[in-house]
Amino acid sequence: MSATKDLKQDHLTLRRVRDITQRCSERLYSGENIPIEDIEIISVVIEEFVDAFHHGKEEKAYFPETKDKNGFAEDIRKFLIEHELGRRIATMLLRELKEWKDKREGRDNDSNSGSDDDINITSREPVARFLKSYAVFISDHTGKEDKFFDLIEEKGSISKEDEQMLMKHYESCKNDVGGSARIEQMLKLIDYLEDRDWMK
Repeated sequence: MSATKDLKQDHLTLRRVRDITQRCSERLYSGENIPIEDIEIISVVIEEFVDAFHHGKEEKAYFPETKDKNGFAEDIRKFLIEHELGRRIATMLLRELKEWKDKREGRDNDSNSGSDDDINITSREPVARFLKSYAVFISDHTGKEDKFFDLIEEKGSISKEDEQMLMKHYESCKNDVGGSARIEQMLKLIDYLEDRDWMK
């Protein structure tokens, strides 16, 4: 597989994450109870698979290799800005999720702190909003990057030597996030989330 096709393959997995975040958001907005633990798993997948692994491959290897070819520097600058946007959405999601969890745990320790429903109603909206925002981010961002990757392939911008070097860098990125075993775990977590009742 080429370095470009490898990233496009990742995008198929990112779209699965998008579908999970979108569905979770919709269910929260409709008042359904989603286990906080499931949303925490979504957050871990976003942080480790989407950002550290996939965006890591792009930022540490692919973009530096392609930015000086065929006038792609401006496209890459925009993608890096979008990566930062994704990180900020993920950070805000995690913050709101922690606040929701802290309120629930505080309620468990204080019988006068209000009902579970009160806490759920006020805490679920920000979590739902950032899940939805992340789903929109993935849709928009991967769509633009796929067009960019198609252009790279059409123009033959990456030599065979570059390909070999990029694939070595990808291995290094994989090792940075815990190796093949951790990536496998992330994929199993995505399978697990897709299998949850609230996804059906």
